[in-house]
Amino acid sequence: MIKALFEEAINEGFQYYFIIATDASKSHLYTSTAGTSNLRSFSFRIHPINSIFTAEALAICQAIDDLSVLDGDLLILTDSFSVLQALKNISIKSPKVIFRLAHKILMRTKFNQKIALVWTPGHSSITCGSILVPPVGLGDVTFSAR
Repeated sequence: MIKALFEEAINEGFQYYFIIATDASKSHLYTSTAGTSNLRSFSFRIHPINSIFTAEALAICQAIDDLSVLDGDLLILTDSFSVLQALKNISIKSPKVIFRLAHKILMRTKFNQKIALVWTPGHSSITCGSILVPPVGLGDVTFSAR
């Protein structure tokens, strides 16, 4: 039921948007970021000192740089509610990674490109079109395109 409502909302509200999904994971050995679209994907390990918050924000930054299309609006799916809240409540005390992400979004909007960030609950296996946002365990982040 929730999956159907989610897909209906995406199809109605963001019909012409290019969809990108991002995620991050952390274990005691690794911190990883990943993103996918129906065209390409990325997966990186970053230094394990980074928090899951930083990894999630960096995944969105990387997705804007590497996965977006220049001639279309973007819909970025993320399970990081904390990153979305930090963007919404940006202040002088915000983490540098939030300023970096806000700057990337601002640069795209200056060229009349809309970027919508949508929270998707983690571990929900919500599918949207050809993209599967999978549950992520500890260690490496993997995405599957369908």
